[in-house]
Formats: sequence, structure tokens, C-alpha cells
Amino acid sequence: MKKIHTTMIVGLMAGVVILTGCKREHGTVTLGANIDNGRDAKVYIDNLTPCWHNNDLIRVNNQTCTTSAALGSSAQITDVVESSHYRAIYPADIVGDVDISSTSSSTIAVTLPHEQIYEVDSRGDQKVKVPMGAYSSSESLTFHNLCPLIKIVVSNRMNNDFVLERITVTSATSYLSGLCSASVTGSPNDHIGTMVPSSASHDVSLVFPAGDRPTIGRGDRDTYVYYIVAPEFGGDEGEDVTITLYSTTGQYATFEKRASLRHNRMAEVSLTVEQWNGQVTPDPPSVDGMLPGAFSVSATQQVRFSQGNLQYNASTNTWQFAEHQWDYVGTQTADGQGYYGGTVGGSDNRNISSTYSGWIDLFGWGTSGWNSGANCYQPWSTSTTYSDYYLDGISTNGMTGNYAEAEWAWHNAISNGGNAHHLWRTLTKDEWNYLLNIRDNASSKHSRGNINGVGGLIILPDNWTLPSGYTFNTGLSSSDDWTLNSYTLAQWAVMENAGAVFLPAAGYRWGTSVSFVGSDGYYWSSTHKNGSGAYFMGFTIGGYLTAMSSNSRSYGRAVRPVRDVE
Repeated sequence: MKKIHTTMIVGLMAGVVILTGCKREHGTVTLGANIDNGRDAKVYIDNLTPCWHNNDLIRVNNQTCTTSAALGSSAQITDVVESSHYRAIYPADIVGDVDISSTSSSTIAVTLPHEQIYEVDSRGDQKVKVPMGAYSSSESLTFHNLCPLIKIVVSNRMNNDFVLERITVTSATSYLSGLCSASVTGSPNDHIGTMVPSSASHDVSLVFPAGDRPTIGRGDRDTYVYYIVAPEFGGDEGEDVTITLYSTTGQYATFEKRASLRHNRMAEVSLTVEQWNGQVTPDPPSVDGMLPGAFSVSATQQVRFSQGNLQYNASTNTWQFAEHQWDYVGTQTADGQGYYGGTVGGSDNRNISSTYSGWIDLFGWGTSGWNSGANCYQPWSTSTTYSDYYLDGISTNGMTGNYAEAEWAWHNAISNGGNAHHLWRTLTKDEWNYLLNIRDNASSKHSRGNINGVGGLIILPDNWTLPSGYTFNTGLSSSDDWTLNSYTLAQWAVMENAGAVFLPAAGYRWGTSVSFVGSDGYYWSSTHKNGSGAYFMGFTIGGYLTAMSSNSRSYGRAVRPVRDVE
């Protein structure tokens, strides 16, 4: 039985950054870091001093920097662009890739994760990433924690072991995660750091990934200690919160507790499991690459979308889904603009060929690689002659019956989507139309927006509940941007978990020329149109949306596969 130690090391608590040796080379400086034990910053955890870890990521002005340190109170931050002042936030991902150097406002928008992933250090103790802020006019930065911790002590008085999958804390009144304003106020090197929720969620979870899920022993008198980061709540009187333990079998136990979380001290609660309160309704069967939301595409059929657009590598003959919903290949310029993660850097649809070692994601119609009798059936086909894409040379043949294998996702094994044939498919013309125009409340379940600046179309599932503290503006704005709905990566993770789907504006390809990347999105259907064309769904930055249009089969367009809900 695996025991979880009750002691821990904190991966960046309230802390101090002091110069340990400044050097200036080509306009850069080296900053040093020491943990602050000051009264306004220290959060006491089992009497252990909080520590920096090697490779902790810190946002300093407009840079994401990495610490260099052994486990302890001192670290260095190298190659920081020299400035008259430095503002810094740890961890870097709560502010994203933005410039935080401006002192015209004392607050910085941050996102406290709705789900905090359990991590351990080299000793097997929990490593907690407590947000901190710093402001300095020299190379000596003093970090202060922005929020405290909830300490949860678990014990088991039942007659059987259970494996812990997650712990969730919920408040009826206070925000516990999501959008917050981090305040870094006062004079440089003498500031006070706080975090105030602005538009956030009323719950926060500690999630135990596979491989790090603790076994809580039956009848065990030992205790198991875990920590969750949250903003202040409860004040002097405290408030009622609900804490729920979930096992890997879906059973759960709930506890009503009175708690108060203050800036300079932890809230501690003890939970003893004596019986389960219920069983979670099973989620849909877990399938590699499948998103959770269910979408009606006819009066009798629902589907679930893949995690990202379909991609292909000719040199290895490999098909995969993009790692994230917002990823697309587009075109790769020398400075990396136009390419959004998820695949190997340097991938470019303009380099499409039978030997290209990068990834592509814009395909001619019916180009699955199966020999359909068309002149062009390979995913690297670039002919601009529409008749080259006729299945068996006949314009009236569609991707059904004897020609079903011409469909990209149906014919091919997707490496990160189950890696087997005939698991996925492409929506038909009528299904796209039903999804966007006919299903219940269709007009209120799609809109334009952006994820971390990447524009595209957002589609909501049939049974949609907007996460607490979030907004979603329906319709299509006529403005020439994607700001109708804007989400950070952390915010989108919450929307995605609630079932939302995002189709990025991946542009289109004509021969080896790629156009309208980042401003237009065009997604193939599996339905042909007699004559030169085939049907696709399209949207543009100016607000244009069509459930279905048709054009030459020789255009390279994006493909977003789905799976039927059985």
C-alpha cells in the first residue's frame, strides 16, 4: 500500500528574489532568487521552508524565464532583457504569453487553474505551485505569495482500500479558481501581493494523474495530506464549503466544512471516510482523441468531435489529430508566425509532397490515400484540376458505399485516435447543416471567438451548461476580429471540459499556395456535388458563416473528424 508523506516541499511559495550575481551581456541580466520568509509572505507548511525548484517557469516583463537551482532557497534567472524595472509572476502559465511590465496599473490578470494537477518532487512529496508576484527597480526581486493554501487531511475508517482520483472544494458564495486580479502594489522591493477573484469559478480540484493516485488504506489510522491553492475566502467568521473525495471507481464522499482561508495562513480541514455517499454517473467510454461534448447532427444521431484537426506526415505515412483544438499548420515563416503548436516546428502546407517530413492539414477532397480510381487520391495531391479528384473518374461518385474508403478519417488509422481503421468519419453536408441551423437552439450554440489569440468558430454541445463565472456571446459579430469571445488557454480548458468545440481558422490551399490563414476556416464534408464541386462548411473573420457551400474538389481544406454516439 502506497503511503503519501505528510511533509512536503513547496515549488515556489511566497518568496524573495535577490541578486546572486548580476551580469550584463548584450542587454540581458542575470537575476538571483531567494525565498522570502517575511511575515506577510510566509505560508507555514509542516515547518518546512518553501523552496525554488530547478526549471521553474517565471514570467518576467514580456519573457518566460527558467530558474536554475538545486532544491533550496536560492536560484538564478538568466538572460532577462535589461529594463528599468522588472515585474514578475510565478508560475508563468497563469498569465500566459503577455507583457506584464507596465506599471500604469497595479493589477495583472491571471488565471488560477480550475484543475490543479498533483505533482511530486524527487523525494515523493507534493510540489505545490503557489502563485507569487514581484516588482523591482533593480536586479533584486522580492517575491510575495498572491494566495494561500487549503490543507486537506484524509483518513479511511472503512473496511476496504480506495484509490483517490480527485478532491474538489466547492463554495456557494466565493470564487475558488479562474480569472483573478493579481495586485503587485507599493514601492519596488517593498510591495504587497494579493489575488482577488474577478470572474471565476466556485470550485477548484486537485486531480491525481494515473501513476500518482494514492491508495488510502482501509481502517488506516494514518493520515494522508494534500494541498490546494485558492484565493482568500471566509473572512474572520469563515464560510461553509463542500469538499468531495472521488475514487477511481466513481464513488464519492462529501463533507460540509466551515473554513476560512487567509492570505498569510492555511485553512486546514480533516476528512474521515466512513462510507460513500453515492456513485458518479459513468462518463462516455474513453476513446483516444475524443472530446466529451455530444452534438446532434440529425434527429436520431449524435457525434463527438476529435481533439483537433486531422494532420498527415508523408515521410512516415502517419495520420494524427492536432494536439489541441486551436492548433493548425498554416504556413511557417522564419520567425515562426502562422504556426500554432501541436506538431513538429517547421511544418508548412506549402511544402506538401510525397516525401515531405513535416505535417500538413489541408487536403483535397477524397484524398485518403486509398486508390479510388481518381487521378489524385493521395493526401499530398496538389493538382488544381477538379476532375482529377473524381472517384473512379466519375463526378457523381461520392464517399459512400464502394467509395467510402476515400474518406480521410474512415480509411486511416489515426495514431492518437485509437490507431485503428474505421473509428472516425467526416460529417456530411446535411449533418453540418443540422448541427449549425436545425438542432434545438442551434443559433445560440455557435459563435466566433479566439483561444489565446487564435481565431475560429466555437460550437456548444446539445446539453450545454456555461461554467460558473464565464461568458459566451452568441451570434456572429460583423467586426473584423475574433474578440466576440476571448479565452486564455486555462479558461478554454474549462470550456472544453464542459463540452465546447473549437474549429480554428486554418485557411485553404490552392496548389501549393496557402491563403487566408488565421482569417478564414473551411472544413470539408463527405458529400460530393455533381459536377466539379464538393460541399464544405466555412466561416470568416468578418462574421460570415455558411452551414454548407460548394467549390472545386481540388482546394485543400481542413478536416475535423467525429465519432458516432452509440
